[in-house]
Amino acid sequence: MSENQTPVVFTGKAGEYFGIWIVNLLLSIVTLGIYSAWAKVRRKKYFYNNTLVDGVGFDYHANPINILKGRIIAFVLFVIYSVVSGFNPIFGVLMGLALFLALPWIIVRGMMFNARNSSHRGLRFDFNGTYGQAIKVFIGYTLLIIVTLGLAIPFVAQRTQKFIISGHKFGVTNFKMEALVKDFYKIYLVIFIIPLLGIVAAIAIPAYQQYKIKASHVSAYQTQQFSHASTSIKAEMDMGGFIKVADVTTTESVTSENYVTEDNVTDEAAMSEEDYLKNLTPEELAEYNKLIKGVEANNPETDMTTQKKDPLADAFAGLMGKWGVAAAVLAGLIGLLLYLAVIFSFAAYMKSRIHNLVFNNTSLEHIGFFSNQRMRDLVLLYITNTIVLLFTLGLATPWAQVRMARYTANHLALTGETDWDKFVGEKKDASRALGEEIADMFDVDISFG
Repeated sequence: MSENQTPVVFTGKAGEYFGIWIVNLLLSIVTLGIYSAWAKVRRKKYFYNNTLVDGVGFDYHANPINILKGRIIAFVLFVIYSVVSGFNPIFGVLMGLALFLALPWIIVRGMMFNARNSSHRGLRFDFNGTYGQAIKVFIGYTLLIIVTLGLAIPFVAQRTQKFIISGHKFGVTNFKMEALVKDFYKIYLVIFIIPLLGIVAAIAIPAYQQYKIKASHVSAYQTQQFSHASTSIKAEMDMGGFIKVADVTTTESVTSENYVTEDNVTDEAAMSEEDYLKNLTPEELAEYNKLIKGVEANNPETDMTTQKKDPLADAFAGLMGKWGVAAAVLAGLIGLLLYLAVIFSFAAYMKSRIHNLVFNNTSLEHIGFFSNQRMRDLVLLYITNTIVLLFTLGLATPWAQVRMARYTANHLALTGETDWDKFVGEKKDASRALGEEIADMFDVDISFG
């Protein structure tokens, strides 16, 4: 196969799409959602028409009335499910189970509807995945994930992508996806390892801090005890160099058990906390607790039960004192950026790697695909889109959507000779929109790529 590349180009503009988007939004609100079917067709048609291959765009042919019918049925089912669940949770569970069993049918019908209403150069797409295959993928493999405690997720992801991509056709020619299971495991392994390291760190760091706190407590108590003993040395000189540890005011008879030698003091200092406390009498243990409270009260900086000062918090407080509100806003913005960077890094890594893996291993007869999305590009896109959407209260949605569509197109190309005359089309009766609309209502993702 030739290595000639034909780039995919997106020509849409944020200003143009904003007019379509705002009209769709306002009319959908005024008509209580009825216009949303027409809004969906207008939105898809704009993005399809502005996605070009060899200078020719795609097209979307769905009838809004069919979408509205499917959407109404989906809405009625959703209301029935909500009402029944409120009155009788058992029936709600049974309806949920019925929905789960109907999931393969919903997904197949939705993909069939969307594919048959999409075209390029006058040739329609199609989807010929069977219900039996869908049951195996979306029910059987889901149970497999549960049984394997999630270890089968990469395997299921590969099988799902293969079912969706290889089930699609352009004219009478099937797409073919040949990405291997091991390649999916390599991608998911990173996603599994990073949170695992975070969990280990979250457990290990507090445990180490608790160990340091306990060690500091014992050290503070021993210091107090040795200081008290040293003040009694002169008073006890007549006892042959022995140092009394117990309270000097006690009337209890003096025995060798009430005294320790200076060598024993060293041994006691080296004892572990548990052994040290076990050797204390109830009176000494009470004095231990009293001394610890006294040390912490007189020396707040040595209170080990109080969280240590955070350097970042100190720096923030310093900025607040010097620069006031401006520093608070700046620090808050930096914190938000760091938070978004961490969250979006996972999403960007997964999307870019899976997208590249799937497209780089997909072919349409003599035509291949090449995708080179990068994680860092997507992180930057996600962060900037989110910040702009926040500051514009969502009015920048068209701008964000156009940016994402342009990036996806600019990093995708067809490889090989794009001789479109080799493809033969066949007509199909338009599939009902019911499957796709039920999927949308119950939040079932049927997208691919």
